Amino acid sequence: MSADPGAATLRIRRAVAADVPVLAQMIEELNADQREPLGHVTTAAVARDGFGERPEFEALLAELDGAPIGYALYHPSWSTEVGEKGFYLYDLYVREAARGHGVGRALLAATAVRAKEDGRTFLWWSSKDWNRKAQDFYRRLGAIEESVKAHALLGEAFDSLAASERPGPASKST
Repeated sequence: MSADPGAATLRIRRAVAADVPVLAQMIEELNADQREPLGHVTTAAVARDGFGERPEFEALLAELDGAPIGYALYHPSWSTEVGEKGFYLYDLYVREAARGHGVGRALLAATAVRAKEDGRTFLWWSSKDWNRKAQDFYRRLGAIEESVKAHALLGEAFDSLAASERPGPASKST
């Protein structure tokens, strides 16, 4: 990022299939930044699940003078709290050198615009409990903070639970 951010051109655009390698690379950068395991996200998985026949997610890329500096990855959601559809923002990432110059805000704003274009009324996301800088940033935008615990069932635990499902006789209420 240049010393004068106004001198550079920031562009937010929807990711396309040609962006798969850089998107996969930045996902790994975010995973490292968030202390998550590395090596699970491949370009093949990003291509298949983001740009295949039935995409599971969409992504926006932030570019500064054509160089990728961040992304937002989201997918459709529906809220049982408000009875409306929105987007679940799974990832918001800005490369270290570009932080503090409005890129994250621009990505979130573009995601909100994309949601409105799709007839959606909210964005929802979570953050690591220890990531106070991100939480402060979200608060400044007007985001509310909810007390929730995130849970994930992965790998062997997921497979074990799925294998334990046995159709049985329906119980009758008396």
